[in-house]
Amino acid sequence: MIGVIRKNFQETVVDEHVLDNLIVSNKIIAFLRTNEWAVVGRDAVREHHVFHTGEERRRIVYGNDFCMK
Repeated sequence: MIGVIRKNFQETVVDEHVLDNLIVSNKIIAFLRTNEWAVVGRDAVREHHVFHTGEERRRIVYGNDFCMK
């Protein structure tokens, strides 16, 4: 469970998987990290993930050799 401060300044706790949706939908002001509050819009927060549709660019490892796919 993660502590959050909602837009109405109500402090509550939510499941971790709900946090992403609250950040993306702009429904919270801040969420509690290990020892401090992260403020949405000021601090680095989770990003909404978008699938990449272009050519694969990650390196692939075969044994100790690197090669491009």
